[in-house]
Amino acid sequence: MKSKEKKLKPDKSLQRLSLSIGDFIRYWGFRRIHGAIWAQLYLSKTPLSCTDLALRLGLSKALISPALEELCQYKVIQEAPAPNAKTKIYEAVENINEVVQHILKIRESEILKQIMNDFSSFVESGANSEGLSEARVKSLGDMILSANFMLEMIMTQKSLLDLPVESNK
Repeated sequence: MKSKEKKLKPDKSLQRLSLSIGDFIRYWGFRRIHGAIWAQLYLSKTPLSCTDLALRLGLSKALISPALEELCQYKVIQEAPAPNAKTKIYEAVENINEVVQHILKIRESEILKQIMNDFSSFVESGANSEGLSEARVKSLGDMILSANFMLEMIMTQKSLLDLPVESNK
């Protein structure tokens, strides 16, 4: 038992890294806890339980448990085969490209679709056009179309992580 307790003892630098990733993930519309959990699972050699994550992050199981369910719904993490029927363990989905594309498809593309519909309705209604800059209304329409085009381009990429390698200087 002592060896397991030692194994699960929080590593402060990993805890800080996980929470920093959580801060970054907030800009994507997730909560900090989502990023922290993902970082722990992604870096772990083995799947982790809610209890393991609570110990590693120094947070309550009550905070972690619903976040695990949400991350599973977004297909960012998945349940792994458990050693017993009582314990659920989780692992990060390895294919980051699939994760990002899935999230873009179910969240951002829906938001952009709503913006496009609302903009079309606004233009068709012609309401309150007095006092508005026609050039800026057109510019806003162009921005919305560009954002939609860029999102579609990103979602069709085979790998978002294949960046061009800089040649030797």
